[in-house]
Amino acid sequence: MKKRISSVIALMLAVALLMTACTPTPAAPDPEPEAPEVEETVDVEEDEDDEVEEEAPVGSLADKDLVVLTPSAEHGWIAGVIFFAEEAGRGLDIGNYRVITSASVAEQAGQLDEVIDQGVDAVVLFPHSDELSHAAQRVVDAGIPLFVFNRNVDADFTLRLLGSNRLIGRESARFIAEGIGGEGVVAYLAVPAVGSTSEERIGYFHEVMQDFPDIELVTMTSTAISIEEGLSVTADMLTANPHVDAIFTIDDSLSIGALQAIREADRTDIQFINGSGGAQIYLNMIRDTDDITLLTATFAASMIADTIALAVEYLEGRRDFDDLFDPDFPQANVIIIPPTIITRDNVEQFLAPDSPW
Repeated sequence: MKKRISSVIALMLAVALLMTACTPTPAAPDPEPEAPEVEETVDVEEDEDDEVEEEAPVGSLADKDLVVLTPSAEHGWIAGVIFFAEEAGRGLDIGNYRVITSASVAEQAGQLDEVIDQGVDAVVLFPHSDELSHAAQRVVDAGIPLFVFNRNVDADFTLRLLGSNRLIGRESARFIAEGIGGEGVVAYLAVPAVGSTSEERIGYFHEVMQDFPDIELVTMTSTAISIEEGLSVTADMLTANPHVDAIFTIDDSLSIGALQAIREADRTDIQFINGSGGAQIYLNMIRDTDDITLLTATFAASMIADTIALAVEYLEGRRDFDDLFDPDFPQANVIIIPPTIITRDNVEQFLAPDSPW
């Protein structure tokens, strides 16, 4: 009996062991699957987008195209304008900045048409004369902001910045008229080819002279602003007029030429010569000349940099110019920088040996 029980137990143990051996071992759990590669790629792209936005924030100039158009350096003052325009560009973090010169009205008109075709973001225009009015208006009609420097154009520009031609003509004329005691002969030199610059300075010169009926006026006209023109035209005027008390010009270069003509003619009757602009060579002459009162009215070439700065502020969308406009000026959207009359009494304040003009 015991043997039979032992046999049964042994058989049961054998069956249990056999069943255990035949039962498959459970597989180890799969590892956590890696994040799909596509998700990593999306994350990288989003980061790159963020970087691009940081490089070109709202108001950035990185993708802007600003063009400055000026006449060629036909005389020193314009050479100074070009110098300061180029200097202004070096300090700008702007996508495309160019200073382009031209030798004529026709060439500058063609350049305006080119910038329209290029779709630039803004134009700073120093026009040859008001003959550029139609071409300038085409820029405005194309939706391009137009910033006009110095000379006038009849167009709906964004703004125009200039020294005060009116005040230059008025204050210089009054200085001369009162200096000669309200009577005598005053010759004036106009340059119609430069448009509003000559028109406004000569116009307000005449306005003042109406208050002095005992002053006789002698007209001179030149075709350009240069020392050579001032010399030639003044020499002819002196030959035709045996006595002249003062000479009114619209530019320092013309005044330098006029003074040379006086020296060559050995004339001692002229008491006053005025210029406009503030050229260093003429300022030195003001300081060193004591037999004739030389004077000039400031009209700084560096004002082009002020015009460019305002164009930049406009492109950045951070400037309203209404508070800068002259409400008394007959034309809208005009910013006026008034002149200072420079004589031997204050010339030392304006001498700058390192000036390019």
